[in-house]
Amino acid sequence: MTTRVVTAPTAEPVSLAEAKRHLVIDTDITTDDAYVTALIQVAREYAENYTRRAYVQRTLELTLPCFTSYKAEIYLPQPPLQSVTSIKYLDADGVLQTIDAADYQVDTYREPGRVKPAYLESWPVVTRNDFNAVQIRYVAGYAPIGSPTDYASGIPQQLKQWMLVRIGQLYRDREPIIIGTIATPIPRDYVDGLLDALVVDLF
Repeated sequence: MTTRVVTAPTAEPVSLAEAKRHLVIDTDITTDDAYVTALIQVAREYAENYTRRAYVQRTLELTLPCFTSYKAEIYLPQPPLQSVTSIKYLDADGVLQTIDAADYQVDTYREPGRVKPAYLESWPVVTRNDFNAVQIRYVAGYAPIGSPTDYASGIPQQLKQWMLVRIGQLYRDREPIIIGTIATPIPRDYVDGLLDALVVDLF
């Protein structure tokens, strides 16, 4: 099972202006803007890997070698799931087929989201057992509220606060912390507990 990004996020949970306010950088000073922007992305990506979530909207594609059984549920990583764009598969002749959306159900309530055949339907029995023979494309992440890049209202506040703290630490400590003569990485501390409630259970 492999998940790849089809359309990358176009915004971040924390804006450059928010990060600069937290870092107490004058908004007129732009010398470190590129560096702070990179730290925002690094913090968001770390949080996504740790919690197994997608915090800003993107299009993903999950690929499988086959349908595991004709009625099996398929879990879609990196919630929250917004919608399923398409489910395709290679038939026995190697031709890519698209399953009609009426033939499967999409569960966006559960985390992670999932799909399964609709009532009285089943997944195709004859599927070419190749790498990536089943391709499920879907939209995941917190949807913008209002303007196309306004994620402030939908994203958990504890994620934003964690990002600001970590951005501040990474901005201040640009090299390993030296204790005596020993270099040590940035330690996990109490602030990381802000992310614990956001961790998605493995399926």
